[in-house]
Amino acid sequence: MAVSRLFKGVVLVAVLAGAAMGATYWRYRSLDPCDWMTSDLVKASGLPELVVLARIRGEFLLEGVTDPDPGQCLFKWWALRRDGLGQEP
Repeated sequence: MAVSRLFKGVVLVAVLAGAAMGATYWRYRSLDPCDWMTSDLVKASGLPELVVLARIRGEFLLEGVTDPDPGQCLFKWWALRRDGLGQEP
């Protein structure tokens, strides 16, 4: 009985994680947080994607990061979302 309950819990978590990944991919057409950040900033600012990419790259360079990994992009994307940038009107 305990194994069955544990198995159901694992399956539920896997289904929820898959649904979250699917929704994220549906919105951004990517699972890369750097792309999410770029997409949100392009929508929020109305600037061309190349300008937004240069801005993001410049911000990372000011922090001493020459090649941001997905984890660094994820934390910066979370901070942007927390601050309200890139939100749908």
